[in-house]
Amino acid sequence: MNFDYFISASNDFVLLDDTTFFNIIKHPDLTVTSEEKVLNAILMFGMNAKELFGWEVVDQLIIHSKPELLFGERLQIVYDLLSFVRFPLLQHSLLDKMQNSNIFRHIPVLRSLVHEALNCVKHELGRPESENNVRFQHRRSSYKELQYICDGDDHGVLYFAGTSYGEHQWVNPLLAEAKKFAITASSPHSRYTDPKVLVSRTYQGTCFAGPRLENGHNCSWWMVDLGQDHQLMCNYYTMRQDGSKAFPRCWNIQGSVDGKNWRDLRVHENDRTVCKPGQFASWPIVGPNALLPFRYFRVVLTGPTTDATNPWNFCICYLELYGYFL
Repeated sequence: MNFDYFISASNDFVLLDDTTFFNIIKHPDLTVTSEEKVLNAILMFGMNAKELFGWEVVDQLIIHSKPELLFGERLQIVYDLLSFVRFPLLQHSLLDKMQNSNIFRHIPVLRSLVHEALNCVKHELGRPESENNVRFQHRRSSYKELQYICDGDDHGVLYFAGTSYGEHQWVNPLLAEAKKFAITASSPHSRYTDPKVLVSRTYQGTCFAGPRLENGHNCSWWMVDLGQDHQLMCNYYTMRQDGSKAFPRCWNIQGSVDGKNWRDLRVHENDRTVCKPGQFASWPIVGPNALLPFRYFRVVLTGPTTDATNPWNFCICYLELYGYFL
């Protein structure tokens, strides 16, 4: 269950009955990028929220109110659900912030749980009672956070695959004996259409995906298949122009669960960011689409480049994806 998308795409979840929402929160296979989002969802549900917000909004409201007034008849289920938030997995700085909050002072159950988490961190207890207390355990289906730091960094998904997901030093993942994923192009493999270049971390002067007809239209693309056992909620990506001056102006990054039906994650129209040969460029992916997990991703040229001779060659020599990886 993709909980992040469930609570971020809309606030309709607050209309669920108590039993259904309770069963969702306690489900062992809940997919969560942050325990803070579980806390936010519980508080929004308790208040029957009309819009999406985080716990800090409740923290301000409770100054001039009481839990009984804010949550009404859902007060008890809020108290019961808070025990399913795995507070020990939150960042120490966030726990400190909560310790100085108004909800910490006004909600005894939350105060006890934050104290427990801080005590664990302070004394470096390393998940005491971990076999019996699920609050100290990482969720089975939690995503690994792989966040963009800078252009060409080593924090992306494709770099991570080159370490066999943290098992050894980096090697080009498309040259490894056990390949972790696949990259294909809109044109056949050739000297200058070589998927392993995109993850080689070595600059290539000429690397392009050539055009093909799809639904009666020209398009060129590079596609990544993360494999049947993996998905990514992509929130950032990086491309690098090859040595040519065929700069893209119109293209999309898309995600798919089956490699056939595609959803636009970010649409670029007359984007003039790339203006130099060899240039890196990165863009965020925002909104509900950033919270949808996909197996397949592709960058697809939707309009001609600045090169008049071969305007439909998609000339990039590097690609990296970031986000929450499962």
